[in-house]
Amino acid sequence: MADSESSLRHSERGGVAKAFRVVVLILALGLGVIAAIIGLASLLPGLGPLSTGAAKLAPTVAPIVALVGLIVLLVGILAVRRGRRRTGAIATVLGGIGAVANIAVVVVLVSAITSAGGSVNLFTATFGLSAIDAAAPDRQEVYEKTSSGDDLSLSIYEPAEAKGPAPTIMFVHGGGWIAGEPNAASSELRTLADHGYVVVSVEYELATKENATWQKAPSQVACAATWIQAHADTLGADMERLAFWGESSGSNMVANTAGAAAEGTAESSCGGKVPAPSAIVADYPAFDVRSLYENAPAGPGAGTGTRIFATSYTGGTPEEFPKRYATVNSATHLTASAPPTLMMTAMRDDVITPADQFAWADAARGRGADVQTVQIPLANHAYTQAAKNSLGSQGHLSIAEAYLSERLR
Repeated sequence: MADSESSLRHSERGGVAKAFRVVVLILALGLGVIAAIIGLASLLPGLGPLSTGAAKLAPTVAPIVALVGLIVLLVGILAVRRGRRRTGAIATVLGGIGAVANIAVVVVLVSAITSAGGSVNLFTATFGLSAIDAAAPDRQEVYEKTSSGDDLSLSIYEPAEAKGPAPTIMFVHGGGWIAGEPNAASSELRTLADHGYVVVSVEYELATKENATWQKAPSQVACAATWIQAHADTLGADMERLAFWGESSGSNMVANTAGAAAEGTAESSCGGKVPAPSAIVADYPAFDVRSLYENAPAGPGAGTGTRIFATSYTGGTPEEFPKRYATVNSATHLTASAPPTLMMTAMRDDVITPADQFAWADAARGRGADVQTVQIPLANHAYTQAAKNSLGSQGHLSIAEAYLSERLR
């Protein structure tokens, strides 16, 4: 009887172990499919929505998905050895494709980042992802009012150990002029402050269908710059080492403000002379608003979105308001006196076509401006914003800091 009970328990344990291995193999097959799709779609641009979606994910998840692919590969090999040759072989192939393809993505991205002067910690990019908006500014100050009388604030991120006036960054968020807020990338802004910068992130009036802000928002950004200059002593800001940094639509406004300030023609909503920065950083910039309307990419929903951005900001179409579109076009403000600019372009951008970004850079160089371009391969628009410490986040921060360290000496 005892032998019978022991055999039964042994059989039950064997059944549980077998069921567990089946569940693990099924899970591995599912993860292997996902890893293979993400890897292949990241590398191959012609797979429609799959490629578009993968380009949004790759700079954030490629190291993690490569690791998942390796685990699936191992599970598949073990399954083959235990006699599940067909399903094990499928898992092995899927895991191998997922691992190799995503490792290739990592290699391509890291190579581009390091070639541009940046750096990446792969361990952190794999195991250290965190929320992009987890930090908080040290303080906020009201600097202006909107056209309807609401307060506009500046979020200030201070260096932990400031030794005299510090290099200063005025940061202007993106969002197509209709969305976004100054602390959306607060974790990155905190990192910049930890690296010794005074960072001032600007809140500006957002456009709606009823409230075109093509004059208001840029003049508010200019006002923020004059506020920084007026409060440089209390901020600990070195105005001789001032940079403007914008993302997407924010890049348009910092480039326009900086170019006009260099010529002495920038208009501030609160008056005063607008300081010209020593350098500009522009991430996936919306420099040409007309092209944003007319050359909307063919990605799912992207064209509709960019036209909403353009028409909300200007109040209508290029045919209705050609002068407004000419005014907000960053090429309008290009002269040889424009501050040196670093432009980082996501090469799979489905919101602002890379060709439009490079056309602006060519025009700027043609007018004598100092423009450095960096191509971020396999990346889509806003590739920096999914998570702090991702390849994209580490990459653009380190590239920009290397650039600024040379120009804000």
